[in-house]
Formats: sequence, C-alpha cells, structure tokens
Amino acid sequence: MSLMFLAEGDAPSIVPVELADRPARELGTLYAAGRVVQRDLVAAHMWFNIAALRGDRDAARQRQEVSAEMTKDEIAQALHWARAWLDSQAPVPT
Repeated sequence: MSLMFLAEGDAPSIVPVELADRPARELGTLYAAGRVVQRDLVAAHMWFNIAALRGDRDAARQRQEVSAEMTKDEIAQALHWARAWLDSQAPVPT
C-alpha cells in the first residue's frame, strides 16, 4: 500500500494514496474502526476534527465519542496533527 505524507514531520498522520480523495469524516471513520487502515484513534480524532471545522455536525459528534477513549495527551496530539494538516493546505501568499 502506497502512503502519502500530509505534513512534514508528522509521520503518523498519513493517508494511504488510495484514500487521499475521501472526505475527512470518512477517513475518521476508517481510522476509528480500523477498516482499510490500522485502528488509530489519534488519526480518527484528527480527521473528525477537520470535518467538524468544515461544518460537519456528525463528525463533531463522532470526535466526541472517540475522545472518550483517548488520553489528554492523545487528544493534544490529534489537535496538533489537525492544525499541521490544515496549515499545510493553506494557500501560499504570492
């Protein structure tokens, strides 16, 4: 399986190339359930957070459910990854 890095320096926050076009909430669901990818609650929280920031209320609910199984440090890591990913997607000023 080929992998694509989303943010330099955040090696765990990767998405298989085959899934790169999937919506953020769907990626969160795959990581939370361990379907197609290894179960990773930090990555699931990250993707649910990104989807929630884009207005997806179901993703916000799912993020809450996942966070109930996580430590504070894991949640902090997920938030860091989400910020790094969002920053990497921002347009570069010209």
